Amino acid sequence: MKLTRLALSGFKSFATPVDLAFDEGVTAVVGPNGCGKSNISDAVRWVLGEQRIRLLRGLRMEDVIFHGSARRKPVSLAEVSLIFDNGDGGLPIAYHEVAITRRLTRSGLSEYLINQSPVRLRDVQDLLSGTGLGSDAGVVMEAGMIDRLLSDRAEERRSLFEEAAGIGLYRDRKTSTERRLEKTTEDLVRLEDLIAEVQTQVRSLARQRGKTERHRQFTDERFALVMTLTRHDLAALDADGASLAAERQALAVRAPAAQESLGAREQEREARVQARATAEARRAEVERRLAAAQLEVGRLEGDVRLAGERLDNAAQRQTRAQAERDQARDAAQQATREREAAAQERAAAEAARESVQTELDRRTASEDTARQRLAEQRDAVRQLEDALQNQGATERALHAEQGVVERETADPKEQRPAGKWTRRAGPSRRGNASNARRRVSTSGPVTSCRPAANRRPRCGWSSGRPTKRRPRRPLDATPWPSWSASGWGWRRRRGS
Repeated sequence: MKLTRLALSGFKSFATPVDLAFDEGVTAVVGPNGCGKSNISDAVRWVLGEQRIRLLRGLRMEDVIFHGSARRKPVSLAEVSLIFDNGDGGLPIAYHEVAITRRLTRSGLSEYLINQSPVRLRDVQDLLSGTGLGSDAGVVMEAGMIDRLLSDRAEERRSLFEEAAGIGLYRDRKTSTERRLEKTTEDLVRLEDLIAEVQTQVRSLARQRGKTERHRQFTDERFALVMTLTRHDLAALDADGASLAAERQALAVRAPAAQESLGAREQEREARVQARATAEARRAEVERRLAAAQLEVGRLEGDVRLAGERLDNAAQRQTRAQAERDQARDAAQQATREREAAAQERAAAEAARESVQTELDRRTASEDTARQRLAEQRDAVRQLEDALQNQGATERALHAEQGVVERETADPKEQRPAGKWTRRAGPSRRGNASNARRRVSTSGPVTSCRPAANRRPRCGWSSGRPTKRRPRRPLDATPWPSWSASGWGWRRRRGS
């Protein structure tokens, strides 16, 4: 057996793969300090299975991987291989060349290979045992090992000589055998404990076996009794079956009559179901007609209420018109004639309202007639409203003309009585600029307040009480008869 090559890749300072060949004779590695000579001996020791990182001059096992330099990047795998020539069969393996390889990654994964086949560390140690290539053998001679050879302690010298003589293999086998014997002794002790425990269980199982046999005997006896009772029951059932067969024959004779009776009852039931369905349909139709009639009655009642409300509104407007006509009685004779015409129209409206009420009473009997009457009543009410509005406009125009006539017939030079000036009721609703303040005398006609050339007009409040403002006109009512295009007129105060 001879060492032929040493291959290193990523181990310590060997970043790139390096292959060192060992020829015949002595191979020496020479170089300055720090060039990596010791890394070769560390690689040999590491590939042979060295686990003590202190002997490899490191703190952790990952320190054997190249960490990088200023020009090179770090690597993630360290691999060292020892190639032996096994031509003489020194290694107990059937290969002419044997390569022992060890790999280590930065993740902590370590593996051993023999001729690129994964093996255990124990397999490597067994392969190299007896050859003097163990990790504890004198493969690498250091200064510390020379000190151990020269030491006075016989134990240290003996261990080195035994390793060199190949006794370490047998010592390891002895140690492993003693370990196995100790383990076997422990197994025997455990086996004795198990035997004692099993014997206890055997006695318990013997008692259980006796109980089981008695239970089986009792079960057989019980089965025999059950079979006897079952035979008696079968005989009774056979007798019952014969009686039931006779009864079945009698029922078979009566079956046709029963089927005919059943068919008749089925027909009667179907007739009742059809009659019930017809009654349900009639009831649904009656309910539908009743609902339609109720809807129609509700709609007619709503129309009646609407017509009543409109009649009430017409009556209210007629009442307001009557009041306006009462207030306009003091106007001109022409206005009196117009009021008489309005009274006639009001009488006509009352008659129309009575006719409408009569028509509404008759509408409950006939829907078409009620609709036609309602349309006629609406037209009559609309015409009445138009007539009332026209009458109000006519009365306002007449009142305006009357005011103009009174102002024209008044004496412009009449003296203003002392203490008889009053203020008008309010500004014009239409915002007419001609509505100025008026003065009213207790005895004379209404005169205009005309200011002098160089002084302000002295119209306004008098020493007496002002006239009372007219009440506000409702929004839906006809205008007051005294309203004119120039604003509210003024009346002479009665009394002094």
